[in-house]
Amino acid sequence: MNFYHSKPTAVNSTAKKPTVTKRTVQIVRRLSDCTGQRPASGAPARPRDTTRFKLSARPNGSCTSRPASKIVAKRAIEPRGTKRKSQTPDRVEFSDEEDGASSSDVGGSESDAASSRKRVKSSVSSVESSRGPRRQVLAKEAFRDGAEHLSFIHGADATSGAYAAKYKNPWDEQEFVTVELQYPSKSPRERFELKWPKNEQEDYRPMEDIIETIKHIIDHYFPSELAQKHRNVDTGFERRFNHAWTRQDIPGYLEVVEEFNAVVKSLVDDGTIQRKLAAQDYLDLDLVRRILDQTYARTVSPKVESLRAYENGTDFVYGELLPRFVSKIFEQTGLNHESIFVDLGSGVGNVALQAALEVGCESWGIEQMSNPCDLAEQQAIEFPARARLWGLDVGKVHLLRGDFTADPRIYEILKRADVVLVNNQAFLPATNDKLRDMFLDLKMGCQVVSLKPFRPVKHDITMRNFGSVVNTLAQKEYEYFSNNVSWTDQGGTYYIARKDHTELERFAKLMRKKGLR
Repeated sequence: MNFYHSKPTAVNSTAKKPTVTKRTVQIVRRLSDCTGQRPASGAPARPRDTTRFKLSARPNGSCTSRPASKIVAKRAIEPRGTKRKSQTPDRVEFSDEEDGASSSDVGGSESDAASSRKRVKSSVSSVESSRGPRRQVLAKEAFRDGAEHLSFIHGADATSGAYAAKYKNPWDEQEFVTVELQYPSKSPRERFELKWPKNEQEDYRPMEDIIETIKHIIDHYFPSELAQKHRNVDTGFERRFNHAWTRQDIPGYLEVVEEFNAVVKSLVDDGTIQRKLAAQDYLDLDLVRRILDQTYARTVSPKVESLRAYENGTDFVYGELLPRFVSKIFEQTGLNHESIFVDLGSGVGNVALQAALEVGCESWGIEQMSNPCDLAEQQAIEFPARARLWGLDVGKVHLLRGDFTADPRIYEILKRADVVLVNNQAFLPATNDKLRDMFLDLKMGCQVVSLKPFRPVKHDITMRNFGSVVNTLAQKEYEYFSNNVSWTDQGGTYYIARKDHTELERFAKLMRKKGLR
């Protein structure tokens, strides 16, 4: 669950708008070079807050997700309720690059390793290199007759009804235009309104959502030659969208969407997309993030202000691990689609959803605070439907409401768990002690990932502490780097402990040789 805030680039409202071009909609094979470009103002050189649902303007003009972070208060971790914002680039560019830390490097070295705290990012999921038994990515039911009856929250629902007052027409037209976008499945098309937020701080921008979604479908679902054709800098969809936007050419914008829809439908009808998905057994992290962002934008973002309440000096002050760091944890622990993943203190459920989508495993989360629980329930409903839109099979998700130190359901789940995540950065010592005692019921080999250690770093087994539960945990310390957590730009340490009696048995054997019990 990551909550970010950044100031978007404002569109220059003083610039003279060109008149709307009225013409008959037709398929255009190639458009000439576009010379006009919408100027922007007010974009910070480096936003201090992170965002999951934005296009971030980069010096070369390309746009990609780039997280940053913000420290909320001294000795406090950022609350889950910090609103996330979106930057508006002058031109929406397609780019395969991404700044920051590599998913194959972030958090992967032990604490005594001499390595840089800044790494180069990769868009490939960390899980690819360590996946276990082959996972099924294709959701066959998404390509059967009847899939068109799928129910989900449309992008248009986030800009109409109770939210309509927040949006305006981006062009000079009096009426709003609605478009429908085809996803890589037989599911119904998603409706979008071509609107722009009145307040530049509003974080959902449907027109950016459309363009980013098209980019990901091209990158991850099209055959390579066709993808290369439609990414062409002169004739591709990106160039034509920018051309229509700059000229305020509404028919031109609509015609690009309709041409894209026709291409996707043909690939579904002839089985190309189904065959491509059937040959895969992992998902690219960029695609995972796109689906999670869409789910979040339609369920959590409209009510994100309700998450601001937190109380210093309690267990209810916390921050979040960001998706790339979470993906690295999946890799390190060897999580696969046959595993059971548990997030203790799961907030709105983002990490549990990521495990079910990226890895395909059975995923559990439990949260006590009422507002995050309410939104987690909405995400749990939207998530499988949105994955089905993308034609993807995902693991079962269970998001519970309750106190994980007292809920009897969790005790039973922990007995079956393979990986347990505890973001205990701000937990009180008493809470960590209760959790440590709960780990007695973990099965052998189960791994616990935490921000604070459950076994003291320099702990040695002695006759005095022989019965302590910490002696059953074989623990290693690792380092994470910048932009991996929501509450700081800096790196830190985290711990992976495995339920393992080897060291305890070795000590007991040594004591027996010495004639001690």
